Amino acid sequence: MNSRPLHVSTVLAGLGVAGGAVVCFLPPPDGAAPDMMHIAGVVIAAVTLWATSAVPEYFTSIIFFFLAMVLTHAGAPVVFSGFHSAAVWLIFGGLVLGASVQETGFGKRLAGALLRVFPRSYFGILSGICMVAAVLCLIIPSNTGRIVIMIPIFMALCDRVGFTPGSPGRAGVVLAAGAGSVYPSFAILPAAVPNLGWVGAVESIHGIKVTYGEYLIANFPVMGTVTLLCLPFILTRLFPDRITEAGAQIEQTEGSAAQTRLMMVLVAALGLWMTDFAHGISPAWVALGASVLCLMPRVGVVPTNIIVGKVSYAPWFFVAGVIGMGAVVAKAGLGNEISAFLFHVVPLTPGHDLANFFKIGAVGMAMGIVTTIPGEPAIMTTLAADIAKNTGWPLLTVLFTQPISWAMAPFVYQLPPLVLAANMGGVSMRRVGRLLLVMATLTWVVMMPLQYLWWQLLGFFG
Repeated sequence: MNSRPLHVSTVLAGLGVAGGAVVCFLPPPDGAAPDMMHIAGVVIAAVTLWATSAVPEYFTSIIFFFLAMVLTHAGAPVVFSGFHSAAVWLIFGGLVLGASVQETGFGKRLAGALLRVFPRSYFGILSGICMVAAVLCLIIPSNTGRIVIMIPIFMALCDRVGFTPGSPGRAGVVLAAGAGSVYPSFAILPAAVPNLGWVGAVESIHGIKVTYGEYLIANFPVMGTVTLLCLPFILTRLFPDRITEAGAQIEQTEGSAAQTRLMMVLVAALGLWMTDFAHGISPAWVALGASVLCLMPRVGVVPTNIIVGKVSYAPWFFVAGVIGMGAVVAKAGLGNEISAFLFHVVPLTPGHDLANFFKIGAVGMAMGIVTTIPGEPAIMTTLAADIAKNTGWPLLTVLFTQPISWAMAPFVYQLPPLVLAANMGGVSMRRVGRLLLVMATLTWVVMMPLQYLWWQLLGFFG
């Protein structure tokens, strides 16, 4: 009888879970919470399973919920806090909107319009998608909202140009929409969850109000420009493909009453997303209200039972688990312990600006692995005053070092919107992981030096 060989990810996952079990039995540091090592063990196990994709991401979330409730004293309100988060309900509403775009044929109609504008080449299509995603960062203040609207449209575009499910071209298109939305959004203040968490923490902890313009000037010229220029080339090399001759023919798609109603709902949602500064309604509740209108009997655009057969809740459980883990880590003070240890290992020295810049980036990258990117600002912002003292930099400069570290994320679970895009587009996590490793390398090799030079020009280190 032939035995099936173990995959490397399975071995790494087993070692990580075993390591987490060992950590559970270690004594906590002096002054730490009694169950800190139990929490650390659970986090190590969950992070390893998410990072290796040895089991489906949503199943890892369920494992985390179970272990956190049984082995720690965090409590249900903290462990399950992800289900109270606006981000989770934004995903739910977005999934319904995405299914509606697909079911009504509205996606095919828009795909045909885009094909008339995009260049007739694989690289040209990827460049066009990245540009559309980046422009939407200025309009829709949520990666999730942008992705759930874009993916069904670009899946229809894939069908038209011959990119079948599982093909490299389909992966390239999905990740162009996902990564083209996520990475530039870090440089635009209201465009992503980490940015909003960062600006809230900066104001509440340090009393500093950061304007849209100064955040954009500090970050977008490097992060936004490098991403838009490099991402199409990276995706073309990672997932090479070409459009078919049949795909060059653009077919007309008939409209329908359902498409018209859906367009009205989307336009209304878009208007409310763009004006959230005026009415104060969270993008999550706008998306949820739009999904209610889509599902409304008789006047809606899709049958109510679509949420049973056509909507996958895997991203919903995954994001709830990631947010819950971040909340558990924050409550236990685990992030502060880790960051103190890291800065002890890589001490900061006044006057060595370039070395300090890269050291802070490395610590931010390491913290993002433990807390995920949405949870990192809460911890790193509390350390900003000490970092400013040890570097001699202005406090605002230290605070601005965080966004570029978010682009260093090497593991898929750290960026929930990309997981959502991959789930909706049928792209394997291994392919997403390859892109993230390349983007993390690009950040270290290209973005970090350019960001340092740009900030030198702006006088940020003075």
